[in-house]
Amino acid sequence: MIQALGIASGLNIDAEYLRIIQELRTLGLSPTGNKAADAQRLAQAKAEIIRKINKHEEAKAQQELNVQVISQVDEGEYIQKSEMEEQRLGAMTVAQLNKIYFGL
Repeated sequence: MIQALGIASGLNIDAEYLRIIQELRTLGLSPTGNKAADAQRLAQAKAEIIRKINKHEEAKAQQELNVQVISQVDEGEYIQKSEMEEQRLGAMTVAQLNKIYFGL
């Protein structure tokens, strides 16, 4: 139909532009009549669809793994906690109190 209109009005529409128009209409976009502009719009629409699919697949994979995103750990706080764990202050205090209490 488009080709018939192009021939009737004297326009020369090549096969590539017909494919671009068809793909634009498949995506729900109307062609502008400019081949370069329509090709660019088609490329942008395809890129947007690919981006949405990738985003959806990432979300799906994250749900399947039950991965939770956690906040960044403060490096200074992490070092302080690890030093305290190495010293085991609470455990050492309890051990000393038990030693005194039980006479070990």
